[in-house]
Amino acid sequence: MINDFLTPPVRPELGRRVNGEFLNSLSKIQNGAKRRHEDEMKKSRVILWVLLLGCFLPLALWASEWREKGEAEGKMVFYAAFNANDSKTLIDAFKQLYPKIDAVFYRATDAQLMERILTENRAGKFFWDVVMTTSFYGHNLKKRGLLAHHDSPERKFFREGYKDPQATWTSIYTNYAAFGYNTRSVPKSSVPKSFADLLKPEWKGQIGIDSRAYEWFGTMIKSMGDEKGLSFMRELAKQVQLRNGRTLIAQLVAAGEFKGALTAYSQTFEQLKPAGAPVDWVYLNPVFANIHPVGLAAKAPHPNAGKLFIDFVLSKRGQEVIRSVNRIPDRIDTLPEQPRLVEGIKAAFAPMEVFEEFERYAKIFHEIFGGR
Repeated sequence: MINDFLTPPVRPELGRRVNGEFLNSLSKIQNGAKRRHEDEMKKSRVILWVLLLGCFLPLALWASEWREKGEAEGKMVFYAAFNANDSKTLIDAFKQLYPKIDAVFYRATDAQLMERILTENRAGKFFWDVVMTTSFYGHNLKKRGLLAHHDSPERKFFREGYKDPQATWTSIYTNYAAFGYNTRSVPKSSVPKSFADLLKPEWKGQIGIDSRAYEWFGTMIKSMGDEKGLSFMRELAKQVQLRNGRTLIAQLVAAGEFKGALTAYSQTFEQLKPAGAPVDWVYLNPVFANIHPVGLAAKAPHPNAGKLFIDFVLSKRGQEVIRSVNRIPDRIDTLPEQPRLVEGIKAAFAPMEVFEEFERYAKIFHEIFGGR
């Protein structure tokens, strides 16, 4: 009786009604939260699209206007320290993209290009729009005020060291100095792993270096530290023989005249392999990086067409063209045909001091290694 009094009577229909009302309320809350979440997502997407349009629409309009101006100029003159075939390949690829622009090139060595540019500048004649040269001459063109500022949107794909902080130039490809060796003369166990290994007695008189490797010399000294670098070079001088030209040195290694060589480039040895040359190479860090800057003329007769060309050369498509002619592209998302060519590199770029005191470093080079 007491339990019957304390326990309320069971009413199933009431429980079902209460549960139903609770579930309906819970469903309304969940649906409301879902709608609010969807509304917030819609608002976020709208804001994102507005931001993207704000960022890219002006750039797209700017690029369109830039193209119209470049095509209106109708011509672009490229001064190139490439060989003629590579220059033509690059120009032809550009013309496919911009057929309304008559793009032409003049090809010469870096020193010859510099002399031509200076001669034209002294005469008040301005024929070229874009130049591609080596780091020493790129530095000198900038120093003389002969390069214009052009901060191409493609420059974000290039690392520090491969582009000028003031946006007067960006490197389009780099040659990396490697230690090349004759695989018949040098067993794998004797392949050097550091510059210090080159001072071992087995290498005495067996290493070739370029007789005018001044930029390499100065860059290595600064990278190693002046005192340590000069000490190393004096010891290295007891091991080497001078020859004129990096390509020749690589060929002499292949022929067995030298067991190994410094200052020649990794891709030079790679290009000898298909013909059966018994050569291979390793990088010894720090690795001298000979960059190849491209820049717009300060007084370009066709500046907009010149900018279009630079943007093309720096683009992924342009860098793929660079790769197709057996060069090592500098764009971070465009690896060379053989990724090994850029693996494990601690790149050493020629510092300002080496450029500014080039003659002094050349003099020290010959004092240590001889020749002239």
